[in-house]
Amino acid sequence: MDVVIRHDLCDDERDYVQKRLQIVCDCLLSHGIDCKPDEVPRVALLGSGGGERAFISILSVLRQLGEDNLLDCFLYLAGVSGSTWAMSSLYAEPHWSENAVDTTSKVLRSLSKGEGVTFSDGVQWLMGRHKEGDLSLSDAWGVITCGIKGVSLETRTFSDEASRDQDGADPYPLYSAMERTYFDEKEMEELWFEFSPHEAGFTEHGAFVKTSLLKQEFEGGRVKYSPNRKPMDMVQLQGITGCVFGDVKEIEQHILDWIKSHLPWSQDQAAPLTGVLQIVMALVELVEYKHDMDYCHTALVRLKSNLGAVCGKLSPTLHDLDYETWTGMEDRKRKQHVKNVFGELIASADEWGQEWKDLNNKLTDALWVIKHILPLVYEWEVGNVPSFLYHFNDPRVPEEMCKRHTLHLIDAGLFLNSPYPSVLREAREVDIIVSFDFTEKEPFKTLEGAKDYADANHIPFPKIDVNEHERVCPKSFYVFEEEGKPTVIHIPLFNVKNCKVTSPDEATIKQEWDEYDTFRWTYRDKEKIGHLVDLAAANVNRDDILKEIRKAAERRKAKH
Repeated sequence: MDVVIRHDLCDDERDYVQKRLQIVCDCLLSHGIDCKPDEVPRVALLGSGGGERAFISILSVLRQLGEDNLLDCFLYLAGVSGSTWAMSSLYAEPHWSENAVDTTSKVLRSLSKGEGVTFSDGVQWLMGRHKEGDLSLSDAWGVITCGIKGVSLETRTFSDEASRDQDGADPYPLYSAMERTYFDEKEMEELWFEFSPHEAGFTEHGAFVKTSLLKQEFEGGRVKYSPNRKPMDMVQLQGITGCVFGDVKEIEQHILDWIKSHLPWSQDQAAPLTGVLQIVMALVELVEYKHDMDYCHTALVRLKSNLGAVCGKLSPTLHDLDYETWTGMEDRKRKQHVKNVFGELIASADEWGQEWKDLNNKLTDALWVIKHILPLVYEWEVGNVPSFLYHFNDPRVPEEMCKRHTLHLIDAGLFLNSPYPSVLREAREVDIIVSFDFTEKEPFKTLEGAKDYADANHIPFPKIDVNEHERVCPKSFYVFEEEGKPTVIHIPLFNVKNCKVTSPDEATIKQEWDEYDTFRWTYRDKEKIGHLVDLAAANVNRDDILKEIRKAAERRKAKH
């Protein structure tokens, strides 16, 4: 059986953890904390979501931890959304944490330079994903993410890290996602999905497969190998875990902007539109304004007029469109009418786009994107992965989870913007959670969400108590602890310390949030990046972190 149901750790993670604990033990000794290997406190570092703001901030935190010789105190590094962008780049370098300052600085330099994946390279990668099957918008988003970071396509497979780094030199990485079907339809509780180099699966139900098998087809708990399906690479993983925006319209618009920026009219908007471009423009408009039926009707009327005699051949539905028919339709039928025209024009793309296909250049790539990616935006197909639970039969897994052929994995930040569920797994025995929170403008929302999650799943979690003033003017370092529960260190990004707030007025903190809004696109200004780097680095309170680790070590010793 290739699907396993268990709540303990796989053998490979246990082996890695044992090697990593020895490195943690040596690091603690360098800070005057002397403990035996079985007394070493297990400390997890969490990076929240927050788009490019989180990406820059977690890099700064990791660089500062490296400078302070604290990075090897951590057993796990877990991320959500924007923080996973940083993780995917850092772990490209074996033993990156041994030289964390240089490694993180290199990634930050790539961001400011803005170089990286070309449109052609991105389309070629997407074509490969299309041949494998299950192409979705998450794949396009993974390509765009590499462009945001200013790097070439990160095509190494995630499971490669399992065989490459077995000496425990770096914190064990954990990525997180959510299963969209259940999250949207509320058929059951939200389902947390975690990825490690060795295993991937549903945290609450303990249903896992080897990460290297994740994209294969399954039937009844057994894999059905397909030579066309490669293991998940970091482009696809980033597309799933790092789709930063909580607003579907924001994601949709950025993907549309990416497509439009590589069409001919983006270079010369004054040039007359050819027949091909008129159809392409109409298709983009039908997606961009699909909820505005009046706008869609105007676009269709214009297109029908321009297409003339070829209209019926390319789209019978468009050919039959007239004003009386349209005005007599209910809104539901209008939407279906627009959808039908869209589908017919996409289906006839090889015919009307022949002149682009013959050119064999950038326009060929653009036509492929119009034909294969634009429909995904229209239908909002995201995070498609074959379900390893398809027709799986085990009473420990709800039957509903085993009925669907495809999983739809999305950014976990849409539910909980920090990867608490993964490090709260009992088998990981985490003593201290150090959470750097980059969540926008609500410094305790994620922390309190984690408390609610823990309570709902009967997981030990300390009581959270903050006053109303701190919700707008948070301190730089919070410790929440209760006997028999993991200690939670909560560190808000903008706070009274690094923003130098000396009065009850929160205007200074609000100003920083406004400057580094999640939807600002894209950071290239070195001064702007540097300022955020400095603010995030100031949150690494070395002495306070070591104080809590020392207390955890004493608690472990007392148990022995």
